[in-house]
Amino acid sequence: MAFFVNKLKRGIIYHTLFESFTYFFRSFYTKLNDENKILEFENKFAKYNNQSHSVVFPFARTAIYYILKHLNLPKGTEVLMSPIGVKGILDVILELGLIPKFVELDLDTLSFELKDLNTEIGNQTKVVIITYLFGLVPNMNEITNILKKNNIFIIEDFSQCINGKFNEDRVGSCGDVGVYSSSSIKTIDTLGGGLVVTNSKQLFLDLKTFQNSLGELNRFILIKKGFINLIRNLALNNLIYNLFTFHFLQGLRKLNPELALKQTGSRKKSRIIKLPNEWFFKFSSMQAEIGLKQIIKCNNRDKKRIINVNILKENIGKQRFPLTTSNSYNVYWQLIIYVSDSISAQKFFASKGIDVATSSLELLSSLESYPNSKSLKNAEKIYLKGLLIPCYPSLNKKALSHISNSVKEYFNFHQ
Repeated sequence: MAFFVNKLKRGIIYHTLFESFTYFFRSFYTKLNDENKILEFENKFAKYNNQSHSVVFPFARTAIYYILKHLNLPKGTEVLMSPIGVKGILDVILELGLIPKFVELDLDTLSFELKDLNTEIGNQTKVVIITYLFGLVPNMNEITNILKKNNIFIIEDFSQCINGKFNEDRVGSCGDVGVYSSSSIKTIDTLGGGLVVTNSKQLFLDLKTFQNSLGELNRFILIKKGFINLIRNLALNNLIYNLFTFHFLQGLRKLNPELALKQTGSRKKSRIIKLPNEWFFKFSSMQAEIGLKQIIKCNNRDKKRIINVNILKENIGKQRFPLTTSNSYNVYWQLIIYVSDSISAQKFFASKGIDVATSSLELLSSLESYPNSKSLKNAEKIYLKGLLIPCYPSLNKKALSHISNSVKEYFNFHQ
């Protein structure tokens, strides 16, 4: 089917358009420092993730900064991490005098390749940050056994994998502490935020002390976030998307293919000399209110998205996707397929009325201005040739059928 009236988006905002309007206008006048509302959200989030404690920060990178600060590690301590992630995490590691080390990824789990994980662990390795890319869960027993045997502190970044499980253990509870980024396009989106979950009382108390030391949120920052959220949601409104946004993105693809390929645009690659003040303002009670409303909807959204992914996998063939593991409960925040060339594949799917993209995360291991940059074959394939195809909850049967047929047609011509 070469023509499809309703163009399919590369992703969605998990707020309704009405909610985005409301949040933007409320950001001008709503009280921002209601501590009881923030505490209510923290308690709700902890319970939701089967943990005893939760602490909110303005960004996940801020949360990781204070977790590392709590550990009081000597300078030169090594932190193992995914080569694909948010650059700000690198900046906070270096700010504390620590050394990042990148571990090769497995193409089927998008997490650490076990052989390379064992190789990279050294005498100075004291911390690991596990990232659950695109909502896939690896074999956490194998990974945590290696790390615990070496007495390595485990931070789980489950920003893309809330509700994910290995066996019956929720991600965020397999290690020592979990961190969730509630930023734009996440399933729980609070106009930014970094939420920590842990069972450690001492870590919780230290993080609360750090939280209390943060500066008061500048209202303009919240207004800006609300405005960006509203503009993105407007651009993704079905009518506006079909009449304007889809065609704008195709024009951008012709002018700047690399920029159009990234899901939410490109990021600055240069090293930060001084951490921005914005990273150290308090999380607002208005954001907590948003979180309390969004958390109620999260599980059902994930279930619908998982159903969509299973339909796509069944129609297209499971061999086209990362295989994951038999004991993993994956939430598929994004659905990835490997293609021979991302730019030409994006052009092909655009001709079918389907807008696809690659991740806007950074290939951290390739940043030459940062320590220990190196070439990692699997990570580069995931980053450069991993295409994210639509699987969001609102897709109907007709759309899923069209996506399936288009993917099969693509592979028929690009074997």
